[in-house]
Amino acid sequence: MRLEGTVCPMPTPTSGRSIDIETLAEYTDYLVNNGVHGLFPCGSIGEFSSLTRVQRRHVLEAVADRSGDVPVLAGCGNTNTADVANHIEDAANAGADTAVVVTPYYLSTTQQGLQRFFDAVADDSPLPIVLYNIPALTGEGLPLELVKQFADHPNVVGLKDTSGDLTFLYDVVEATPSSFTVFQGATELSVASLDAGADGMIAGPANVFPGAVARLYESYRNGNRERTNQLMNEVVNPVVSATSEPPTAAAIKHLVTRQGYDVGEPLPPLPRLSDNQREMLDRCFESVQTSLSV
Repeated sequence: MRLEGTVCPMPTPTSGRSIDIETLAEYTDYLVNNGVHGLFPCGSIGEFSSLTRVQRRHVLEAVADRSGDVPVLAGCGNTNTADVANHIEDAANAGADTAVVVTPYYLSTTQQGLQRFFDAVADDSPLPIVLYNIPALTGEGLPLELVKQFADHPNVVGLKDTSGDLTFLYDVVEATPSSFTVFQGATELSVASLDAGADGMIAGPANVFPGAVARLYESYRNGNRERTNQLMNEVVNPVVSATSEPPTAAAIKHLVTRQGYDVGEPLPPLPRLSDNQREMLDRCFESVQTSLSV
């Protein structure tokens, strides 16, 4: 299985503290029917750290059940290896294709500590592993040398890089085999990252306008630079800009609800959006909708 293209990091539909499985199933159908190339439940936008193990398992089961031929990259992040192993086991049993494992957070560590963590996770994993680098949220960045080392591990197949460091992503592409998938997680860098050799992007705006963001990748691969740039400027950049000031997961949930899928309020500790934030997001949504309808 080749991982590439536009992968959607899905929000988790909730009703109070419960998972809204019915809405999640309908929303998964919407993403699949609009052409995304991968589904990423239980990631940062999915508020994974606010969900119990049972809730995460139910999310993965619901998404995998409706994914069809679209790969499911299951978020399996946690701060200790035993919990990560449990999440990976649940993901494998649910029918996911890959486990995405973020660097451990809260406790500071070293390159040796990160190596111990990912060795323990990858050595016995029933699923291939995608490393997840997002130092702004975890406080720990994956060093290039460690990524190079893990690219040779038989159970590690790729990296999601949300460092925002395009030079780092380029260096990873250059230092790893072509079989090692590199995804850009900072969507505003999508085209520059594809130019640098990335295989795709894990793109928050794909939650709201999945067809357009999927077409962006396809236009790029087909050599249609004009259409690629148009979709970046009319869809991706406005959504990234509008979701950069409020908490991203909360902002994406609001925009998805505007698209007709009521995915609920963000879970604690995230705040509810202010009226001004909602109005700003509404203006963005309406502007992009109008540009896509022209």
